[in-house]
Amino acid sequence: MIEQLYNLDIWLMYLLNVGVRNPVFNAMMPVFDYDVAWRTPLLVLWVAVMIFGNRRARLIGVGALALVLVTDPVASHIIKPMARRIRPCNVLPGINMWKEGAWLVLPDPVLEIYRGSYSMPSSHAVNTGAQALYWAWFYPRLKWILWSLGALIGYSRIYDGVHWPNDVIVGWLVGAILFALVAWALVKVLPVTAPRPRREVSSNK
Repeated sequence: MIEQLYNLDIWLMYLLNVGVRNPVFNAMMPVFDYDVAWRTPLLVLWVAVMIFGNRRARLIGVGALALVLVTDPVASHIIKPMARRIRPCNVLPGINMWKEGAWLVLPDPVLEIYRGSYSMPSSHAVNTGAQALYWAWFYPRLKWILWSLGALIGYSRIYDGVHWPNDVIVGWLVGAILFALVAWALVKVLPVTAPRPRREVSSNK
């Protein structure tokens, strides 16, 4: 079973990194290699909530900050050292990798840079996945924008050659679990009510 999952990961890696390469993705995906690309829209949302929001909105902003303080350490300092998974750029020949402003086709000496930097899970996927779920839960009108951004950032880690597909999937799952824990604590501990589903207004009275 483990071998089959690994072979599937290899097949998906070549498909998503090599098979679908195109000029649009080559120009777009490297943008998300930098943390500022995903942190900026979330920071703008957070600042807007903290400045213009009411008391409930500010408490939601506090919860979002707490979520960041949980997701990154859990992914980078707990799970990655336990999983100790080697990055695809250290294993697979012929994949494309974005590094220092240029696309490289591996193998290349640059892959030595990533030795000791583990792969599972993708911290980008954990952080952005958790934040996308969190903000979309409290502000459902933004859900498709946030979920699309999270999906795009997750895929960029595969396209840029630094994460396996399963790294991203596991990252989203970890982010979802941490989101659920923080959202539950926020609703239970702080005076923040969970969003209520809209009621359909019946035309038959």
